[in-house]
Amino acid sequence: MRSIIFIAMLFCAAAGCLVVGGVALYQTIDFHLHARRATMELADPTRKITLRPVRDDIYFLDVRYVSPEGSVVVQQKILDGDLARRIVGGGKIPVTYYTNNPRHADYGNEERPSPWGWLALGLALLATFAYALKLKRREAG
Repeated sequence: MRSIIFIAMLFCAAAGCLVVGGVALYQTIDFHLHARRATMELADPTRKITLRPVRDDIYFLDVRYVSPEGSVVVQQKILDGDLARRIVGGGKIPVTYYTNNPRHADYGNEERPSPWGWLALGLALLATFAYALKLKRREAG
């Protein structure tokens, strides 16, 4: 009975590692295909804006990402208080936005997660699971 539990735990650990590695791989591929560097600024700098929080210190603002390739307007972008105040004050914030989802933006040089360790561990655990299952069947048969 204990061997079945151990084999099931091997499978669950392998599946978990493969899921975490798969998500990190997706994020890395998405970054390389769709990420663009730009500066975020107020969409219409001539308009006077009064900040009203939606809740706590969260604000909705119409912003524009300006890059060498052009500009993209994002309406009702969710921003925290510090960023909203900087933008309303005329500031320009460096961002990396995603062309397939302009609402998603990274504020700074965030390091991309490396999927290779998780995927390698997941494959090793999956191979161990398959071998342990084979041994269990041989023992039972």
